[in-house]
This record gives sequence, C-alpha cells and structure tokens, in this order.
Amino acid sequence: AIGWAPSAAAYDGIYRDRIARVMLLLPLVVLFIGAATSEGWSSVDYRRRSTPSDRLCSAQALRAATRPADLQLSTAYDQDVPPYIVGEAVRSALRSDRGVCFDFTTDRYASNQAHDGLGRSVSVVKIEGKGTTQFLNAKFSQSVPAKDRSFAYKTAYLTPKGRVNDVLLVVATPDENGLVNEAFLVTSPGNSGSTLYDQLSPFVFPMDQVKLIDCSPSNESIQTTVITLACSKIHDASTSFKKNVVLDVLAEAGNKPFEDFELPSLGECIHFKAGTDDSTDLFILQHTFLPQESCRGYTIILQEDLSNPNPLADRVWDNLTAEDNDKGPVGLGALEFESLRVESGSPGFGTEYTGDGSKKSEDDFDQQESSSSNYHAKANPMELHLGNLIDIEKGCYQGQEGIAAVLKNKRGPARQLYQVAFYDSENDFDGSSSGFGMLTIDNDKLAGFQEIAKNAATIENDTRQPRAGDKLYVLGSNESIEVGRITSASEPNGSGDAKTLALALVKRPGPILKAITEQNLDLPMWWEDEDDGEDPTERNLGSRREDAGSGILKPPPLDQLHNLEVVIGGSYTVGRLLAVPSRRYEYKSNGDVASLLDYEKLGRVVNTEEGGSPGYFQYNFGDRAEDDTSIIEVQDDDMLDEEMSTIEEEAERAAAEMEAALEEVKRKEEKMKMLKAKAEAAMAKRQKKQEGTKPVDDEAEAQRKEEKMARLKAQAEAAMARRRKKHS
Repeated sequence: AIGWAPSAAAYDGIYRDRIARVMLLLPLVVLFIGAATSEGWSSVDYRRRSTPSDRLCSAQALRAATRPADLQLSTAYDQDVPPYIVGEAVRSALRSDRGVCFDFTTDRYASNQAHDGLGRSVSVVKIEGKGTTQFLNAKFSQSVPAKDRSFAYKTAYLTPKGRVNDVLLVVATPDENGLVNEAFLVTSPGNSGSTLYDQLSPFVFPMDQVKLIDCSPSNESIQTTVITLACSKIHDASTSFKKNVVLDVLAEAGNKPFEDFELPSLGECIHFKAGTDDSTDLFILQHTFLPQESCRGYTIILQEDLSNPNPLADRVWDNLTAEDNDKGPVGLGALEFESLRVESGSPGFGTEYTGDGSKKSEDDFDQQESSSSNYHAKANPMELHLGNLIDIEKGCYQGQEGIAAVLKNKRGPARQLYQVAFYDSENDFDGSSSGFGMLTIDNDKLAGFQEIAKNAATIENDTRQPRAGDKLYVLGSNESIEVGRITSASEPNGSGDAKTLALALVKRPGPILKAITEQNLDLPMWWEDEDDGEDPTERNLGSRREDAGSGILKPPPLDQLHNLEVVIGGSYTVGRLLAVPSRRYEYKSNGDVASLLDYEKLGRVVNTEEGGSPGYFQYNFGDRAEDDTSIIEVQDDDMLDEEMSTIEEEAERAAAEMEAALEEVKRKEEKMKMLKAKAEAAMAKRQKKQEGTKPVDDEAEAQRKEEKMARLKAQAEAAMARRRKKHS
C-alpha cells in the first residue's frame, strides 16, 4: 500500500513498533466486528467511504493539533476549514483563468491568531543618485544589465562569508542617456519593516553618490504597495490581469489609453504615471515571488501620496477580491502563500535565507527546545540552487570571497536543497489515522465502543509533524547515516493531498549512497513517481506529466537522492526526499531524447542480467564524477560531418602555426650563432691589442719613475747643502 518493500536490514525499531501497535489493536477490531455482527449491520454501513461532511468534522477536530506552532499565519479562509480543502481550492483557482492574488505589503487577512513578525510582507527601499549602478554592483551578486528601458532582475544580498541574507527584486528605470539614477529594492516575502534599510544605510558614504529612502509603512509621506496576480499559465495570468487591473481600475484612474496595453515580458518593466494629477507611480513587471515551475503572473508596485483619501492600491485590491467579481482572482493570505512556497521548492526568508545566523552550533540547537530557538540554515546560493543569481565575471562585491571558495571546491557545495514529503498513509500523526474518527454510524453501542477506545490507555506514539531543525536519517540505518536537516515545513495537507511537505538541506550524495550500499539498504528508486496510485487527472503544483503513450522513459533527476526514504531523528516519522520542482526532469511529448544524454554522466543503467533490477540506475558513488570517456553520444551524419570538418580545419591551422614556430626558432638560432661569432672576434682583437702595447707601456713607466726619483734626489741634496751652509 505504501509503494515500497524494505530489505531485511531495514526492519529496525520503526517496523517492530508498528507491528506491536497493530497487534495491540487487533482485539479492539475483533470486538468492533463482533458488535457490528450482533446488531445485524450490513457491510455497506460500516465500510462505506467517508463523505465530505465526515472528513470536514474529523479535520476540524485535528487541525489545531496538527498545525505547527510556527505556522500560525493569517489565512484568507475560516480557521475551521480543513487544510486539504483550502489546498484544493487554492490550486484549483491557480489552474483556472482567474488565478490567485497576494498583497505583499498589507496583511489583508490579519487576525488575532497571526503572531507578530510571522507575516509574509515585503519591504521596499528606493535608491537615488548618480552612483546607483555602482552601488548595486558593489553590494549585490548580480550585475546591473545595460538596457535603455525599464527592467527588473533578481540578485542575492550576501554576507561577507557568501551566505544568503535575502534575494532581492531590483526594479530600475534608465534616463534618456541610458544611465540608472533610480532603482527600487524589493525584499523576499517575510523580510518586512525597515530591516534592509537599516542594514544598508550605515554603509552609504558621500563618495557613493546615492541616497536611500525607506518605503516601508513607517514612511509617513509615501505609501508603497506590492500586489501580485498569478496563474499556472502566463496566458491566463495576462488575461486576468488586463481584465481586473488594467481595464477595470487603471483605465479609470487616468487619461492613458489601455485598450491596446501590452504587458511586459520576463525581465522587462513598464513605468508610468496614474491619477488625475499623475501623482501615482506604477511599475508593472512579470514576477510572482514563486518559481516559474509553480506559477506565472504579474506584480504591480504602486507609490502614492498618503494624503490621497481614496488610494489607488485599495481600489485595485478591492476590485480583485470583490464578491461580485466572478472573473476576479482568489485572494490568499500568508498561510496559503507559505504552502505554495514550500510545495514549489522555493527557499524563503528566515528559513533558508538566514545569513550567518547565530553563532551557536547545531549541537547547541539540538540541546534546546525548537519553540525557544530558531534553526539557522546559513546557506550559500549554490546550496539553494540560486547559482543563476551570481555573476562570476563581475568585479568585487560583498560575499565574493565566500562564493569563490565554493566554486573552487571540486566536490561542489556541501549541501543541496531538497523537498521532503511525509505521506499520511505512511505515518500515524498523533493517532489521527486510526480511523475511528471517520466512522459516523448512529448507534449507541458503537458510540460506547468509541468512547471506550478513546479513554483506553494510549500506545506511545513517537510519530509527529516535521519542524525546522529536525535531523533526517536514512530509513533503516538506526540513525547511523545522517542525511541533513529540515529548514521549512508547510501546513499538514496544505497542498490538497494527504501529505506534509517540507524543505531540507541535504549533504553530498556520494558518502550517503556509499554508506547505504555498505549497510545493504535500499538505494533511492528514482523511477517511482511520487504520485503513483493517485488519480492521473489530479496534478500537483509544479508537476508536469507526459502524455500517455509517449513511450519515453523518464530519466533520473539531477539530484541523486531523489526518492530516498528518510526518518526524522528520535521519531517514527517517515518521509521521502524529492528533488525540488525546478530540478526535476521535464520530458515533453515531442520526444526530446537529446537531453537524455546529459544524465549519462551521473552513472549508468544496469541491466537485469548484470544483477540489477530492471531500469536500475547506478550512480557514481565518488564525490567527483569519474572520467566518462566511454560514453558515446549518438548524433546524425550531418552533425558528424560538420564536426569532422571543424576538427580538420583546426588541425591544419595548428600545423601551420607549428611550422611557423619552427622557422622562428631556426632563425633565432642562426642569429645567436652570428652574434656569438662577432663577440668572439671582438674579444680576440681586444686581447691582441692589449698584448702588443703592454711592454712599451711598462718601459716608459719605468723611465718616468727613474727620472722622477733623480729629480727628487737632486732637490734633496740641494736643500741639504743650503741648510749646512746656513748653520756654518
């Protein structure tokens, strides 16, 4: 029923405990069946499937107990509505032509149950001045693109050690000369308030020639609003945005004609003025704060004066979510966005974006209660699959040394972001899957039996919902093979399915797979679909299925630990690692077999006669992939002829260059011989000259000295004669 068969070595304490609990429940089941038989109930009565009303009553009783304490976020739905119904409604709207919408600056569904600081709002910081481009390039990881019109791009704000503080959305408008003198920085959902402004302002100096403006709600003169509309398809999002925002609201707010209004493409931005006095700045861009694998859509940024009695932002939101707008999107709260974020495999602020975090070690975190300490992931962009936000060709920026150290490591990043699925069918969360709460038979004896079962001594159940900071181990390893840690956990059943999703940073796959093999445990069965056995018409967020009958076997994912069975440390909670949606292979109906060759570098397919199971993919267990010179890529004749021609041209060019180099060497050698001969002749001539003049010079010098001595002797004798004459 659960889709896997563990090996003999995998039957550790988890399975023994489950078997013991089943054996203890057998007498109760026999008692229940006997009572049912004595009353003459038909099998249809007590085996019938639960109706939606039954599931609603059961879920209402369990929601408060199963929702994690750190997920008490605001929601657009009533607190009593079961999470799976909310999840189904949200994803149904997302796949429709209406879509969903968020207000990322004002919590429209705030309630007393929402804790302070746990919202999913963003903050906006405006940069002005001639040095805007230089400031953006020096502080953040991505380079400012050179464009002559308004644009938008994402960049990473890193710590000096290269860890991610946040991922920012940059919206800029060049002037008539193509220079960027103004830009907006929009934080990730959850990084609200003045945090970014307070972090950047101390490092702004006069020589930077920029000015920072805090556009958070604390600004008493300007109101900044960020609203997003999203659908599964960009065409549906475009239609809904034009209808509900452009034509219904913006066309009435000014004199600009919107009948032929074209929405921006990815990376572009439209900036214009609105209002009767053009007092409102509007920026429209293609962005949703979620990966494109989950949804596509548009974001509108409005800046208007607070003195406006009827803000344009309120009119936009009210029209989007009006009850009489049957073509409008569904408004969502922070809780619904958080479920979408985790299901789409997107890292978030405060969970994966934690900067350098606390100085406490992971061992210190394990010794504390999770309710009193937050887990800090301390992740770099490569670990979170955000390498596209790094421009490795640009000059110095904050965190460059840390990024360079990761890129130089031949083993790659130490961890990678995975998704973890905890299925209700494989876990007994707080005894909720016992099944007694799902039976609704009007009978006094049955009610009495249920009361007895409720008040009976409960069996200790160490199965619980996942939470940030939990350690993950390979299932069956008796917690001897550590896999990683959970960083985020969504609301149970919040995806609309009977499972709880989480995100985790997982260690390098090489040592883990090697340890699994050494302990004779089951390797990850990547060919199993996570949704096997479900209705094929029910598509989860971010999943794209191949049309039936294509005949193309899905290759392994990019991440080697996909479908690895894990267990939370110190519990019986069993889950399964999944590659995040952006890392899963997307195979199309046109038979794109060329891309399959990229996966051969990860290992090889073992045939049945070689001892492996059918379709078993054997990865290279080493930390670095071995030389794959044995892999032959099949290409057509035209491509081979073209490559051979190119190789021959390169060979001829190399031969010509070699001949020219040899000629140059020969010429230099002859020149050196000539210079050496000239030097030797000059030295001989000089030596001969010195030998011929040396005797003449010595004779003349001796004669000169003799004459000088005679002259000095005569002078001395004359002086002595005069002296004797004077004394006599």
